[in-house]
Amino acid sequence: MKYAWVLGLFLLAGCGPATSTAPVVASPSSDNAELEKTLWDANQKWLCSGPYMKSYKDCVESRSQFWTDQFFEVVTTGELLNKEEMVATQSAGIPSNPDPRLSPYPDAFKLRAVYGNFAMATDHTYFKVKDKNGNFVFNRASKVLRLFVKDNGSWRPAAAGLVPLIQPDGPVTPSKHLKAKPSPDPALEKQLAEMDRAWMDSSDVNKRVTYISKLFTDQWFEILGWDPTGDTTKSLVMEVLPKLALSNKPGEGVVQDQFQLQAIFGDVALASDRRTRTWTDDKGHVAKTPHRTLLVFVKQNGEWKSAGASLTPILTPEK
Repeated sequence: MKYAWVLGLFLLAGCGPATSTAPVVASPSSDNAELEKTLWDANQKWLCSGPYMKSYKDCVESRSQFWTDQFFEVVTTGELLNKEEMVATQSAGIPSNPDPRLSPYPDAFKLRAVYGNFAMATDHTYFKVKDKNGNFVFNRASKVLRLFVKDNGSWRPAAAGLVPLIQPDGPVTPSKHLKAKPSPDPALEKQLAEMDRAWMDSSDVNKRVTYISKLFTDQWFEILGWDPTGDTTKSLVMEVLPKLALSNKPGEGVVQDQFQLQAIFGDVALASDRRTRTWTDDKGHVAKTPHRTLLVFVKQNGEWKSAGASLTPILTPEK
């Protein structure tokens, strides 16, 4: 039986969306306080918020120069867009976004882990629209996995995964994807894909816990699409797994496919896959929910390990 990972049954929901529009930086860790401030500044520059607020047109231009060449993002629809696709998609939206107040509003920024010249952080990002009365109001929000790499002495955005806290109403318009790019390292992609598959396939819960204890870094964390406000950590996963073995109904769980290596930054590799969750709702109906992931792997002492992930529900039909 495939790996049955329904952590949402055991996690307590966190706080709801903030009501304040003023960005708040989470209390920095003692070891990385200055780095957290630096990355918070880079995050605001990335989103054209706070002291970097500017017109949407100017923001699209500045982002295209600030993002690394390998930059990609899992957007709120669950689509994965590379840098070229992001620039094209955002450029197409310039005419309908004339006011800088429509820019994203990041909040609760928190540095999660540092691996040499690579850093993992999260924030809550809120988005505004103009209502029928002409007022600017918040209509959606996401918990975001934000990844940064130090390039020539400056921290730059490497990737992002947006997991909706509040999903906007209305139809979803799929983006126009460009031709798929070849893998940056086919051999490494094959190795990481096998690691991704192996820890989800074992039917022996004791073997699975042992494997995860070695596979996950100590600072591993994940943003779940079905419980985005919770903090899913390595210790929590190892505690919950034995309970899942006793409580899962037949057929429930999460399976993965479509693994792709997206970018390599030294001893850090970024990838994606699709994870389809099968679960039973409150009315006893079996549901299947696909998610697009952003996966982070780091090389420590010569071995590749999983550093974290985000899972974004896929709202557009898969082809």
